[in-house]
Amino acid sequence: MKEEVLNPAYAFIAGRIEKMLVPTLLYYLAQKPSHGYDLIQKINASGFSEIEADPATIYRNLRRMEEDGLVISEWETNHAGPARRAYHLSTEGHSALNYCVHLIADKVEKMQAFLKECQMLGGIDRD
Repeated sequence: MKEEVLNPAYAFIAGRIEKMLVPTLLYYLAQKPSHGYDLIQKINASGFSEIEADPATIYRNLRRMEEDGLVISEWETNHAGPARRAYHLSTEGHSALNYCVHLIADKVEKMQAFLKECQMLGGIDRD
């Protein structure tokens, strides 16, 4: 994926795509609006991300994504207990998820080509 990208958030995403945290956040928020705690639980259970989703990391990334226009948050006060922030994707966030899918597909294709070449050498042990 070599086209020029207008949103600077995409460069941030591309530089960290291997960790899969931002794509995973985008993916879960595309399914439905969520609170930070829910996202932490989903990410840690999914196995998608290479890092454990601790609260500081998740909230730092959500703030960055909001600053970049990918996520919109709103305080929810219509329930018992303290107010909670709900996050949902903006239109740009949906575009960013699509960008992630293309980046990941491109990386998978290159990795598969590399593995195929290595297997053709013979004797490559995968253990």
